[in-house]
Amino acid sequence: MRNALSLMAVAVALAMILGGCGGTDDEPQQQITQWAYLHQQMPGDAPTIRLQLEQPSIPLEDQIFGWLFYRSADQRYFSLIAANLVDVIFESRLSGGIWDDAAPARGPIELSREFTWIGPGGDEETGSIDVEFIDPALQPGVTYYHRVQRLVEPMRRAGSGAPIATSQVPTIDVDPWNALSQGSNPTAGVTYILPPVQQSPSDGAVNQSTVSITFSWSSTLGANEYVLQVFTETDPDGMRNPRYQEIVRQDFGGTISRTITDSFSPGQRFYWRVGARRSGEAQPVNGMLAQRGWLYSSMRTFVTAQAPPSPPGN
Repeated sequence: MRNALSLMAVAVALAMILGGCGGTDDEPQQQITQWAYLHQQMPGDAPTIRLQLEQPSIPLEDQIFGWLFYRSADQRYFSLIAANLVDVIFESRLSGGIWDDAAPARGPIELSREFTWIGPGGDEETGSIDVEFIDPALQPGVTYYHRVQRLVEPMRRAGSGAPIATSQVPTIDVDPWNALSQGSNPTAGVTYILPPVQQSPSDGAVNQSTVSITFSWSSTLGANEYVLQVFTETDPDGMRNPRYQEIVRQDFGGTISRTITDSFSPGQRFYWRVGARRSGEAQPVNGMLAQRGWLYSSMRTFVTAQAPPSPPGN
């Protein structure tokens, strides 16, 4: 989700410490760390940008009331303001320590929550947060960075600090102000790319050559490395090592073609796909295949020509 902290609020946020902010220097501080990468559930699916968070032991689970996720396009160092907010989850822990930034746009979204904790004097205290934000769509070829912030039990009374709020939209309105933790460091950049689109052979093509086959596909915006993989009919999902494989590097758009010259068994069915990625970034992960390395197209199939009949006997 998204918020818009005022300039004063940003200055306050920068002074906060993780876990509860507003505490003294000798209070425990643990930074949220996260790892970002493209995650594809099945070959051919559009990916999400997945954050895998290492959740620190401080604060305790019952001291966490929510998670705020922020995104920036092409700028690694950015502020935790409402304009960069893309999601809010009001849970103490993330399932599997995972959060997915999906491609479709959402919003405007309005969320609110009240939370309670026991203050230093043993009395129950109450806080609240209201957010309104818009989650823009992920754009192919754009590199994204993320930061994470938590809604936590304040480590001391709010004192005279004013709630963080603005009259703008999107907004974040939190009371007490020190219920927002220090933000995480930005993730390494992840360029959002879509799976390659195959061109030829067409799906279900027959009578393909048994000695030389040309494969072609469209490049995908943001990728600069591709892999062509061909599997035998015993591995239609491409779970094992490919029978043929070639890695191609191309930094520009257009159609990519590669010819495999080999002895393809006659009259046999084969399966082929293309993977894409951007070099220098975390490798994409495919959930169904339980493989890391490439963002895959869907699988296509073709059948080679039958062997010519034997010459008649004399």
